Amino acid sequence: MKTKNVAKTISKAARGSLALAIVLTAGTTTNAHITYTGRDFGSYSGLTNGTFSITNQTCTGNYGWADAADGVPGDSHKGRAFRFHLDRQALVSLTVAANPAATGTSIGGLTPAYSIYSGLAAIAPFAASQTGLATSADHDFCSASLVWRAWWEQQNIGGQGDTNNLQTAGCWNALGDWKIGGDGDLPGDFSQLSSFTYKVSAASTVSGGSVTGGFALPAGDYTVFIGGNDISNKTNNTAASPYGIAAALSVTPPPALSIAQKVFVSWPSGTTTNWVLQSAPSLNAANWANVTNAPVTVDGTPGVLLDNQASQQFFRFSYAQ
Repeated sequence: MKTKNVAKTISKAARGSLALAIVLTAGTTTNAHITYTGRDFGSYSGLTNGTFSITNQTCTGNYGWADAADGVPGDSHKGRAFRFHLDRQALVSLTVAANPAATGTSIGGLTPAYSIYSGLAAIAPFAASQTGLATSADHDFCSASLVWRAWWEQQNIGGQGDTNNLQTAGCWNALGDWKIGGDGDLPGDFSQLSSFTYKVSAASTVSGGSVTGGFALPAGDYTVFIGGNDISNKTNNTAASPYGIAAALSVTPPPALSIAQKVFVSWPSGTTTNWVLQSAPSLNAANWANVTNAPVTVDGTPGVLLDNQASQQFFRFSYAQ
């Protein structure tokens, strides 16, 4: 269990010696590297529907996501990183389920949970090394990551940054932003680290179950971290076992708007009620107002009938999560 009560904080003047101490001791720790090998859901234009499934992956233990969601960063090795790319804004749906047949050694019973972040971990070829060590993929226990973890403790829980007993188990924050580095990154220079900006998450509480979430996301590169949501597994005899994962991602374009006779704003039939019609007098308006006119159906097409004497307006759909 992570200890959250600490005796003192690190002064700014002490950070240099802290960084040196971490450099000297980091080599004795087992490293957990973040890669996306075999876990790329693909790239999507956002103009057409797309789906992709990955069913042959595992995560170590059934508690990693829960441990990283308790307010103190957890071990990224206890989750599994996936990725995807959007050229344009789109509605993304992700389902994650337990899959005992994922590999020849995987077991069932995963209580699935995931977080989606904007940003990617370091991908080869890596930037030139700023240290005496060769470059590497990102991991929780390199010198640069350990210094960031100590800084996070100081900023968030008053941690003393003890390099032999860090309050954090790793860099992974399941419900917030976080950073992580590799062996070639200079300790203390956080601009060199990979940054993950938290977007959304979804979690099941059922062993062997599944969880689905639908989210409107803008264009960009995304990382999905999948892990277990059973914190009691942390002390279970299967805490180091490979829990099987099945994950399916689907991408749907936002509904297209059309305007007929300048008085009827319509959208495709079957559009979910999560999409809210908004209007503004210009495309660059700071504030868009919800259109309160009651929807009607004209020739089988749903839409809103407007006063033909109204001033010029622009319309858009906003997704209400």
